[in-house]
Amino acid sequence: MSWELAGATILEVVPPTRESGEEGFSKRMKRVEKLLSDGQFDAVNVPEIHDEENRDARGERKHKFSTRVDSRVFGCKIREEFGLPIIVNHVVAHDPLDRQILWLHETVREYGIHDLVLVGAPHDRHPWPGPTVSEANEAFKAEFSDSQLRLGNICIPGRPGSPIPESERMAAKIRAGADFFTTQILFSLNEITQLWREFEATRPDLLATPLLISLCPVRKAENLAFLRYLGVHVPEEVESTLKSADPAECLELSLQILCRLQEQMIETARNFEDLASPGWNIAPVGSIPGAAVLDLIRRLPASLSR
Repeated sequence: MSWELAGATILEVVPPTRESGEEGFSKRMKRVEKLLSDGQFDAVNVPEIHDEENRDARGERKHKFSTRVDSRVFGCKIREEFGLPIIVNHVVAHDPLDRQILWLHETVREYGIHDLVLVGAPHDRHPWPGPTVSEANEAFKAEFSDSQLRLGNICIPGRPGSPIPESERMAAKIRAGADFFTTQILFSLNEITQLWREFEATRPDLLATPLLISLCPVRKAENLAFLRYLGVHVPEEVESTLKSADPAECLELSLQILCRLQEQMIETARNFEDLASPGWNIAPVGSIPGAAVLDLIRRLPASLSR
């Protein structure tokens, strides 16, 4: 299934837990059916979920980790039922390169999945057995041609504590074989604006690279602690706004924030010549009602009302 990356809107769906069994799988598929009912998504993005350590001193995880169904199995079921292309996120840090190559061949040849987002180590507090993302990009592209495999990587605008500009990190990953990027979940216009300015000033070749910007509704202000746990930067103004709101209005307020943010990003993007049309990864983390996700898509200024 071919689809255009630039300007796309994709839906991120976490696989069900293994312990939930067939019932959990069926419930998750019904949720996907509801979310895809309006035909507004170009593809479905299925992440691998691993037990991770806290990435932020202010982050907190309140629920224990549960092993998930293989993202490829879940993704193939979605493709079979709803006819949409599947992107699988795959963490390359956990296993040596030879095992990564075996996983790749199985993914392409047996599951028929050709769009991947390769994810690196969650932190550098200890060594990891797997390759870096750039090493995995190069090795994966050596196994399959560009026509058989598209590789995405993660972009973290405003990456905290890094002496290397994010634009340079992205350029190195493109040289190694990356075709597109998805961002970490964003709540700030400044982060993406600064990244585009870096492109314009130092790496104009990156302006044409497809970039899918991740947006996440927030059901309760307390959920921000888990997003921080995952490494998401939550601006103080967003946190204070959501915390000061009536809890019953938090979700609605977060939808308004995201719509305004996307509108600002679209307006800002017009200032950069040759910039690829921004795409969108709608990533509802946690128990976000399906109706709220659909409401968000209908209200976003760049939703797919073609």
